[in-house]
Parts: sequence; structure tokens; C-alpha cells
Amino acid sequence: MLWKKAWRWWMVVLSAIFLSACSIDSHLYLQEAAVKIDDPFETETEQEFSGLIVTYLALPHGESTLLRMPGGKTMLIDTGTAEDWPVLSARLAELKITRLDYVVLTNDQPEHMGGYASLSQQVLVDAVILPKLIAPSIRHVVLLRSNQKQMEAEQGQVLTLEQDISMEVLLPDEPLFLSPQNNSLVFRLTHGQLRFLFMSAVNEKAEERLLERQNDRLKSEVLKVAGQGSNQGSSQPFLTQVDPQVAIIQTGRSRDQMKDGQTEVMERLGESWAETYVTSHDGSITILSNGKEYRILKQKN
Repeated sequence: MLWKKAWRWWMVVLSAIFLSACSIDSHLYLQEAAVKIDDPFETETEQEFSGLIVTYLALPHGESTLLRMPGGKTMLIDTGTAEDWPVLSARLAELKITRLDYVVLTNDQPEHMGGYASLSQQVLVDAVILPKLIAPSIRHVVLLRSNQKQMEAEQGQVLTLEQDISMEVLLPDEPLFLSPQNNSLVFRLTHGQLRFLFMSAVNEKAEERLLERQNDRLKSEVLKVAGQGSNQGSSQPFLTQVDPQVAIIQTGRSRDQMKDGQTEVMERLGESWAETYVTSHDGSITILSNGKEYRILKQKN
């Protein structure tokens, strides 16, 4: 009888050890599967990265930029033209985007909001951010759903998107310009110590106002160049103040097809020592940011 009790006791002990080992292995596996990498230079894929991911999408005609934040929120800045929608739709599907926390429409120009109608039919949009001063003109062109949250951003406002990520509105302000492009929403996105300046479609007149009124809020590590690299903007005084390390030109024109004005802008950016990328040539440009350091990934079209 004693040997039976001892045998049972040993079986209980061995079972406990086995179950404990399985539990530890399972726990370690789950931990390993959930590991995210904070250092942008230690990862080769966006899926592993735990920080802010900014993707300047390569579209044939218009502009669109996707943000995926550390806490899981997503933001799409502009939606390209209506003709761009098949390309934009495929890119969002590839990135498994079925829902957007925010869509920012920077102006009422086709290159920036033309794809919104198709987007809103296929992707769930929680909130739309519009520049307050020109919101009526955007609503006149874009049909926004009544059950959709609409946020009107005005100059000087700082919107907290997530912890350590904020959006500071620099334009438009009063008095409005006669040129619609110059009344576009211009803002600086801040992630920790890094700053991303989004210039929409403004030209030199709007830049002059920014230099006068927002001079101390322009310096940024990353610049989304205005107007697809048009020489109507990106003046040398403006670039000197921004002092970008990286500049992104979103255009469907290849370097060979660029107009003389765009070539001038490329030269000015070179003189400013900015590392310049053109989406028609380099493909979609993704920046991985942990708030201190960043890394640039190129995805050829």
C-alpha cells in the first residue's frame, strides 16, 4: 500500500512540474509573439515596430499620407484624386486598414480630397478633421455623413492625438487669401522630439505669412513639400527657417517628367542639405519614429 501512495505522490509531483513547464513555455511564447521593437534601426518590418509609422503614399496624381500611432490609432491625411482611388484602396488593403480614427482634409482641391467619397464607402471613418475657416467650402464639395464626427481645426490649436503625439495648426488664419491653395490646412505633427511639417498645397504667399506669424514653430526634421514640389512654394527663406533633414515630394511625375519649377525646388532642397525623396521615383516613403530617432524605408512602386 505504501508503494502505491508513494507512486501516486510522485505522479502528482511530475504532473505539476510538466504543467508548470508547459505554462512557462506558453507564457514565454506569448510574450515573444507580442514583442515590439522600439529602435527603428533594429527592425526590418513595420509590423514589428512599436513607434509612430508615417507613410507618404505614392499616387499617380494626388497626395495622401497614412499615420499609424503607437497606441493603434490611424490617421489619413488627404485622399488623393478620384482617379487615384484604385491605387490608394489597394495600398490600404495591403496595410490591412479597414478603419481610420481620423481623416484630415487639408483643402477642397481634387488632388487632396477627390478620393474621399470612395474611401468613406469602403473604410470606416470615425472622425474628419477640417480647417475651420474653409470648412464650408470643403463640405460643399465633399459629402460628409451626418453620423460622422467632424472636428474643425483652427490656427493656434493643438490637438492631442495620442500620448507624445500632437498636431499643431499653423494655417489657415485671417484674413483668408484669394488663392484657395493658400488657405489649406498647414500643421506640424510632433512625436516626442521629432517634428513633421505638412504643407498641403500652399505657395510662397502663405509661406511669407508663416514666416511673419509662426516663425518659431516651423523648424522640423521632416518636411512634406508643398504643392507636389511646385516652384510656387518652398522658397529659400522658408526652407532656411524649417531646416529639414528630410523632404518628401509627393508627385506622379518622374524626375525626367518634372517641370523646370520642380527641378528648381529640388535644387533649393539640395542647397538646404535636405535628403529629398520623390514618390514617383522612390515609391512610398515610410518613416519609423520612436520620438528620438527615425529611419526611412523606401517601397518601390
